[in-house]
Amino acid sequence: MLVVWRFYDGKPGHDRQSAGLVQALAARVPVDAVSFDARAPRISTWHYLSCRLPIGARTPDPDLIIGAGRRCQWPMLVARHVRGGRAIYLMKPRLPIRCFDLCLIPRHDGPRPDPRIIITDGVLNDMPATTVRTGRSVVLIGGPSAHFTWDTSMLVDQIQTLIDTAPTRRWVIADSRRTPPQTAAALRHLAADKVTIMPFQESKRDWLAGELAQSDQAWVTADSVSMIYEGLSAGAAVGVLEIPIKRKDRITGIVPDLAARGLVTPYRNWRDGVALETRPPLREAARCARLILTRWGWDRTTRALDSRKVN
Repeated sequence: MLVVWRFYDGKPGHDRQSAGLVQALAARVPVDAVSFDARAPRISTWHYLSCRLPIGARTPDPDLIIGAGRRCQWPMLVARHVRGGRAIYLMKPRLPIRCFDLCLIPRHDGPRPDPRIIITDGVLNDMPATTVRTGRSVVLIGGPSAHFTWDTSMLVDQIQTLIDTAPTRRWVIADSRRTPPQTAAALRHLAADKVTIMPFQESKRDWLAGELAQSDQAWVTADSVSMIYEGLSAGAAVGVLEIPIKRKDRITGIVPDLAARGLVTPYRNWRDGVALETRPPLREAARCARLILTRWGWDRTTRALDSRKVN
């Protein structure tokens, strides 16, 4: 049994990254996973120096310690120092790479080659891949960010054009916590016989996974990088709605890169006649799980060893 300690920081995107990796590991080997909130109790330098840990007293020593988000870094390292195991951080860390046994870093973050790094195509997630579709489209709306501004009229016009072009399709339009109130209000006016509006306040945690499992197409605003990759992981044909960018940087360059590789279709290209194409699901969590298990000698038939005893 592979014992996995998973640290989370309360941010849904980070939580889904680590949950996705644990889920992928469990699909290959027996896993005993336990989750710890990195925010409480506070793990300090004193715990490191005294080799004491205020969590996990009745939990088996970990083979793997997994986490995503800045607040998880220190608790992960203290847990490894006190209880052993290997620490896998699922982002580009602020601490030196050598502090961790392995880092899973998206290619858009520009990681340098390093034996402690696995480069991923986007961030990991827990979205299950499926080929069962019911012929519907889901539209996922983000909001302004440090990299993108916002234009409600521009966005609504794009969505209305999509609906008008395929009036017989079933459309589900979902906003998010970042969506400005005026945009949410404008989206409600699009409701019709075949158009359903799903406010984020009414959606449950597993709603998106269920919706993507049923949808042939997923249209996502360009700012919502995690949702773009969730659509790709689910196996939907992904289109990207345009919103104004503040400046060209590594984040705003993600969609052009995906489009150049034929993974997504920008709205402008679709408008010019380029059809959305369904690609094989992006199975990054599964790929990383396989690499991790191979890296340290675990497989389906081998009982996980205590990490401190594995060379």
